[in-house]
Amino acid sequence: MSTYSNFFRSFVHFGSNQQRWKVAAMISSVGLTTAALLWQNQQHHASSYSLHLKRYSAIAEYPQLHKHSNLMARHLTPQLYAKLRDRITSSGYTIDDVIQVGVDNPRSPNGQYFGVTAGDEESYRMFSDLFNPLIRERFNYPFESRQYHDFDIAKLRFPFESDETFNINKYILSSRIRITRNLATFTFPTFSTRAERRRVENKFKKVFEQFSQTNDLFNGIYHRLSNTDEREQEKLFNDGVFLFKPIAMNWLSSGVCRDWPDGRAIYINSDKSVYAWINQKDHLRFVSWSKNNAANNLRSVVTNFVQGINSLEDIMKTEGISFAHDDHFGYLTTCPSNIGTGLKYNVYLKLPNLTKDRRFPTIIKDLHLTMNEIMDPDAEAFKDCIDVSNQDRIGKTEIEIIQHVLNGVTKLIEIERHLESGNKLDDYLKQ
Repeated sequence: MSTYSNFFRSFVHFGSNQQRWKVAAMISSVGLTTAALLWQNQQHHASSYSLHLKRYSAIAEYPQLHKHSNLMARHLTPQLYAKLRDRITSSGYTIDDVIQVGVDNPRSPNGQYFGVTAGDEESYRMFSDLFNPLIRERFNYPFESRQYHDFDIAKLRFPFESDETFNINKYILSSRIRITRNLATFTFPTFSTRAERRRVENKFKKVFEQFSQTNDLFNGIYHRLSNTDEREQEKLFNDGVFLFKPIAMNWLSSGVCRDWPDGRAIYINSDKSVYAWINQKDHLRFVSWSKNNAANNLRSVVTNFVQGINSLEDIMKTEGISFAHDDHFGYLTTCPSNIGTGLKYNVYLKLPNLTKDRRFPTIIKDLHLTMNEIMDPDAEAFKDCIDVSNQDRIGKTEIEIIQHVLNGVTKLIEIERHLESGNKLDDYLKQ
């Protein structure tokens, strides 16, 4: 009787009235026992909490969002919630899973926090009625657009390379470029079980073992975080590559931190210029960077990055895995803020004259860049230093995004040199 009882218990709380009528028709067509077995084999497995929510009406379960400032709260009406409530992805992700991070974290600094997470690649399609408007508002990305990709670094123009007498490292401290990716057919870290997370990590272990053998540049070590002792952790921390558990409340409530550090890992090459994080906020974060005023770091960082990610994807094909991707959204990530290319390009600049001008934030905005202060214990050494990066990851190719940041860096250095010569900013802005 366990088969029957499980079937009826699920049937009572399953979906809408229309969906229950369809199941009833299936029962009459194939018989009770066969229908129950089909149900057991084909039903999607939502979390127990999600199933518990189905005991009550959509009106009763609609979250209180009147004090929330994130994008989700501005778009999720009671009517839309009711429409999406009966949908469930193949892995079991529901609309309540999607919005939980936004419900738990009502406030955001600039009102552009999404307040949603994806549990798998299917989430973006299953709950497109919510994801699409949020992405369109945040990125001005039309519904009919297609995300294209380009890694041809021969197209890039790096600043001041033709002037051999110019010391660009007077203005550029370092640079970093990274991508965010998830594996296709696997649930994302928000929804991974322990076994699946370990399986993802094990696949990347095989990939990076081969990656380390491709050439001398990528020769490195793969560290499983749960097997790393305190001494090794301190060394990774000092190298600037340690994989920390996210502590922000929005990430804690998203589910990506469960069972930490089980199933998490770090890869780092021998000269520490390339590293990767496994199973933090997404399955993979791959990084190429430079430190300590490395000569010509802009070109070398980008070159190492492109060579590395191309090599990784080639190896992944031999292992039968690939990255989650959609023609419209591009590469699919846990948070929609990284979809598209998943690429962020940071350049760390020292601009002692320009940073003192009150119009500096406006100049950054006009260049369509994002600016952050560089937080470092040695505050004096990083005085007048800033971190500039691309605003968005979607709607442009990888090469277009990188070139956009390089163009902005060129402009900022030109302005700084203009001010160094005793000229006024007004004169430059009038040009």
